[in-house]
This record gives sequence, structure tokens and C-alpha cells, in this order.
Amino acid sequence: MDTGAILLIVLTVVAAVLVVAIGYFAFSRLSGSAHGFPCAYRADESADWERGLLSYKAGRLDHFGRGGPFRGPQHHWQRVALNFGIARTIEGDDLPWLSAPVLAVPCEYVGDRFELALGLEHYTALRAWVESVPPGWNVNVA
Repeated sequence: MDTGAILLIVLTVVAAVLVVAIGYFAFSRLSGSAHGFPCAYRADESADWERGLLSYKAGRLDHFGRGGPFRGPQHHWQRVALNFGIARTIEGDDLPWLSAPVLAVPCEYVGDRFELALGLEHYTALRAWVESVPPGWNVNVA
């Protein structure tokens, strides 16, 4: 092979890597708004916050890690067993991907305790979803 062919191969590989990296970056930024809302999760107060997405369906709340919604959820919480504690405001500087004001919410699920951090508007929507009556709960009541 001459140097022109080697240079062409190297440039092609670099271009392919660049296109994949830009595509992954765009996907990770745009997929959050289409499939869930941004959050932070930590197992207890001594742990660091982990970036993620929350998505709720009729009967459960799913927590996706940084991999995005096309990977399996890291946690599933059934709506009827999920309890929220009293939310408190925290500094948003540690969690720049969340819209201010940021609220830390202590949660309990079947004896397991953890914390979620959410922007105010997402916390309000999630709290209303958890506290509302699940679909079909009183379907045959006359």
C-alpha cells in the first residue's frame, strides 16, 4: 500500500469515530425529553448523586441510569408501594442537569430507602402521580 491509501483509511476511521461520537452525544441529550425526565438517584445520604431518567407508566416508576431509556431500567418501583417523604431544597450546583430549584426527596419502597433529586416541576408531577388513584382501582364500585 502506498501512503495515500493508508492516509485515506486513517481519515475514514477517524471520521467514522467522530460521527458515532456525535450521534451518541446527540442521542443522550435528546432522548431524555422524549422518554422521561431528568433526575438524580442515590442509595443513601452518604452516596454520590447518579444522573438518570425517571419514567412513569400506569402502575410503576422506572429509573434509568446514564445509559438512557433503551437500556433496561436500573430500578422498578410499583406505584402502590412507593412512599415519598418531605422534600427539601438542595443546591443545584452539584446537579447542573436539573432545572432549579432542585428538591431532594427521601423515598421508601418495601423497606428500601433511597433519595431522588428532581426539578420542582417534575417533582410536582411525580408527587401527583404517586398520590392519585391508580387506573382501574375502583372500577366495579357502584
